[in-house]
Amino acid sequence: MTASAVTESTWVRASWDNFVTLEDDPAYQRAKFYYHHGCMRVEMSPVGPSHAQDNGLIALIIGQWAFKRGLRLYSYVNVTLRKTGQQEAQPDLACFMGTGVLPARSNKPVELSIFLPPVLAVEVSATTLEDDLTTKRELYGELGVSEYWVVDVKAGQVLLFGLVEGEGLQPLQGSRVLSGLSPMILSQALERGQAQGDAGVIQYIMDLEQ
Repeated sequence: MTASAVTESTWVRASWDNFVTLEDDPAYQRAKFYYHHGCMRVEMSPVGPSHAQDNGLIALIIGQWAFKRGLRLYSYVNVTLRKTGQQEAQPDLACFMGTGVLPARSNKPVELSIFLPPVLAVEVSATTLEDDLTTKRELYGELGVSEYWVVDVKAGQVLLFGLVEGEGLQPLQGSRVLSGLSPMILSQALERGQAQGDAGVIQYIMDLEQ
């Protein structure tokens, strides 16, 4: 399969070898790649200010909440999560927590046959909302991610899903990984950041009661 033959932002049948070959193609060095049940998806949509700002804000919210609660959190932007030969995803943000074995510092994908999956994966949805809520939600559940958030850029809200054994990722009313964070708090924090900038988000989180 050649770069010119790829249909972007659509799940298409592909072997793992063809998927990896395409991923290494310089023409796609800025693309996001996903692989699930023998199908691949390549996303190359331009990233506008709405997606870019909300991506930065959600990372700041998570980091500030972890700081406030004294949590040991490690955040990775656009990291590649891989089960070689089976599945792959590249969330906008992935968070690992605690003192367990972290992915080695390198430019290689995080191999989930060696390392535990992140406790949280986040997709910021400016143009990919339907897929983020369906196929990617299933993918992250099978990768073993404890919690999955979808930031709906147009609606200004954050949807939370938690892993339930045998049922995949199911809707949550509040985060279990970052206890105390609810969709309402996340949406209000995003709104504050959009209006007042990063300092507004920090102040909003710090003003919340423990």
